[in-house]
Amino acid sequence: MSGSRLATLVLAVLVTAGCTNHPATAPRPSASAYTGPSEPAEPSASATTATPPKALKPPPPIPGELSRRVVTRKDDHHEGRTTMGGSARAGQEYWLHAACTSTTPGRTLSVEIRSAEPGASGDAVVTTGLPCDGQPIVDGIGALPAGVIAVYLHGDQSDVLSAYAVVAPAPASPEG
Repeated sequence: MSGSRLATLVLAVLVTAGCTNHPATAPRPSASAYTGPSEPAEPSASATTATPPKALKPPPPIPGELSRRVVTRKDDHHEGRTTMGGSARAGQEYWLHAACTSTTPGRTLSVEIRSAEPGASGDAVVTTGLPCDGQPIVDGIGALPAGVIAVYLHGDQSDVLSAYAVVAPAPASPEG
């Protein structure tokens, strides 16, 4: 994963429509050093314990949130929910808060942030890897294009127990 990785916030999972085994290649702005409150991490999917990884709890809604994707698994079926918030503002800095758990050690998904404006190219503005180890990442992603923004998660999700991704203005911080 390029950029800074901080394992600090509430565990939860946000994933967006679409699956592919091809990793995204768009460059990502450098990450910020978020130093907000943290909670104990859930057990890692790669941990050597007899208990399976637990589902993550997404952070509560954040003022100014642009997009949120939450994926859970119930009765061996994935359920996904995407919530769109306000529009990105020119000059505003944003961050990504995301986490994932999986029954397969080493599983990594790809998070993409794109413009959701009608007629937009569909190219990712920001792309990053998301290890499904139960540890949240909080990355500064810089300014985004003004307008509606969506967050997506790509990759093999067949063994993902839960995941979330939230895009919100910096320095907003989820509390749990």
